[in-house]
Amino acid sequence: MTAISDSSTSTTTPTASEPKSPKTGQAGSGHISEIHGLRGIALALVVAFHLFGNGRVSGGIDVFLVISGFLATRSLVGKAERGQVRLREHYGRTFARLAAPALLVLAATAALMVVFIPQTLWTQTTREIIAAATYTLNWELISGQLTYGAAGPSSTPVQHFWSLAVQGQFFLVWPLAILALAFVLRGLNRVVARGRLRLAPVLFVLTALAFAVSFAYAIKVSGADQAAAYFNSITRFWEIGAGALTALALRRLSLPETIKPYAAWAGLALVVTCGFVMDGADHFPGPLALWPVAGALLVMVGSTPSPRGPRRMLETRPLRFVADISYELYLWHWPLLIAWLYYTGGERHTIPSAAGVLIVSTLLAWATNRLVTRQVQTYVIKPGGSRALVATLAALAVAVGVGGSGMIAIDHSEKRAIDAAAQLASADPYTTACLGAAAMAAEASGESCENPDLRGELIPAVAAIGEDDDNRSQCWSFEERPVRFSACPNGSAKGYEKRLLMVGDSHAVAPVGALDLIGKQRNWRIDVASRAACHWNARPLGQNVGDNRPACAEWNKQLESYLRAPEQSDLDGIIVTHSARKTTKPEAGETPYESTVDGLVEAWSHRPSSDVPVIALLDNPMFEPDNADYLRTTLGCIQRHTPETAGEACGRPRADVLVDDPHPDAVARDPNAHVVDLTRFFCDESLCPAVIGNVVVYRDGNHITSRYARTLAPYLGPELAKIID
Repeated sequence: MTAISDSSTSTTTPTASEPKSPKTGQAGSGHISEIHGLRGIALALVVAFHLFGNGRVSGGIDVFLVISGFLATRSLVGKAERGQVRLREHYGRTFARLAAPALLVLAATAALMVVFIPQTLWTQTTREIIAAATYTLNWELISGQLTYGAAGPSSTPVQHFWSLAVQGQFFLVWPLAILALAFVLRGLNRVVARGRLRLAPVLFVLTALAFAVSFAYAIKVSGADQAAAYFNSITRFWEIGAGALTALALRRLSLPETIKPYAAWAGLALVVTCGFVMDGADHFPGPLALWPVAGALLVMVGSTPSPRGPRRMLETRPLRFVADISYELYLWHWPLLIAWLYYTGGERHTIPSAAGVLIVSTLLAWATNRLVTRQVQTYVIKPGGSRALVATLAALAVAVGVGGSGMIAIDHSEKRAIDAAAQLASADPYTTACLGAAAMAAEASGESCENPDLRGELIPAVAAIGEDDDNRSQCWSFEERPVRFSACPNGSAKGYEKRLLMVGDSHAVAPVGALDLIGKQRNWRIDVASRAACHWNARPLGQNVGDNRPACAEWNKQLESYLRAPEQSDLDGIIVTHSARKTTKPEAGETPYESTVDGLVEAWSHRPSSDVPVIALLDNPMFEPDNADYLRTTLGCIQRHTPETAGEACGRPRADVLVDDPHPDAVARDPNAHVVDLTRFFCDESLCPAVIGNVVVYRDGNHITSRYARTLAPYLGPELAKIID
């Protein structure tokens, strides 16, 4: 999202300091009516698509970035030419107007976080609130939420502040760049140029170069990492730069008056239709972002008082009202939207709930505009001097201090909960009654299951759910280049009676803790080797993980070389598993499922000896393919219930979460392959609980927690023993 407030003026009337067009003599503010109305339309599109379009990106953000570049450049260049830029006053006016309502919304968001958002996200959300207050959120999202296994930015109630961060960084750097350039040009004019170098033309050339570099970089990064490109300040500069170039060009050039109305209407059409034609989240800020950017620029260059233009429509009272509160409405709508989704556990808004959020957001935006923004304008900004800058810096310092204190308090609270749960989590699953899978086993046998030591306890603590993972780097191949195959030992490293190898993707390392317990209890050694989004299969991966194909193929090649090595001749069995959602690329006449089965059978046939059994561990049920959805729905539900009621209240119908696993069909075609099915420890005949025996089953929607995996050891061990003994 983006700031809707510009850095030069918050009104729709010309200001005395704005320059006049050298050719036409028109006031530089002649575009204000169109820009103000355009801002209202862009904001309406952003909010409408967020609330009623399932979060679809409409292009409104891109319009706001163009507007920011246009207004800031037009104002600053004119003042710099006249030597009237006073940085303290400029920064004070700009950031006081932006910071005051933003800090109020961030404070409210912190309160919403405590009430509605799962504790596992409190530290992350608080860190992002601080980043939002300091205009660095876009970089925080890139570094903290776009990594493997992260919840993703859709989980945060301050995601929309990323574009405020991009604009804040621009508003901070741009005045310094213009003043530095003006200073250099004055020196050159005195020494060598004899007054021939003027600020605006030189700035136009340099901005055009920066625009080209940013645009090329946006294309490159979007192709490699679309999510990171979306938030990146450098990839976004070309949109701001387009507005800046237009502001500079309009000082000397102008469309013919007969063309302007049609250009403006065409621009509005591009802006309005963008979100209906494409979802910008998948494409921006790549070349397709030219659609809304060009639309905004056409409205600006087509500014005209002619009745044939859109000015009269853009000045209608409803649109002016939306434009007047656009910044505040933008700030409020997103955290309220996210809070409601967490409260209901829903994946998207219904029309009534979206309408409710819109009404509440509009009322809060109007009140914030009247009681905060206008008061800051009157009592802080208008008096001039350094008052606005000092007040803004003081407010930001307080916000960061409070946020930092909040993070410390959250860390202490989480640590207490984690320590309490960890004491129970370390209990021996072989001897502790009713812990995790033991409760499901007792229920299946018709026995009552009560353990007073577990009453009221949730294992692991919600705050620690994301870290509840026994995986180790030696077991795991992920992003390294070249691909590295490695296996980590578990159980008895020396003097073992049996030796097994577990291979697969991230679902193969989820039960590492259980395998370690089984190995120690039975004097086995169980090595684990896994590759992210990959498994032992002779076929290339399907389209959903196509970019991982070369690395996966190399990992499979190294796996088979590993199996043929003389030191692996003592293997007593190979355990295989992987996410049942991951299929392989079908050949002609095949379905992805059939291709996956054929690839499994072919891969298993490459093992050095058919006397070594293949043991296929069926995949666990999967609540959500998306981590952010799981945090919002299931984990949020668990937090609102007691450990005793959360299992059923937050569980899912069996039919909805069981995935058609290809392993049984592959096992049927290999004479020494076997299936181990632990589904009975995840689901009864109709329901798959989210909490079983006081243990949270999933840490992110499709990977089981290490705590629950360990409670499976007493049941998985005998299944393996029946096959290899």
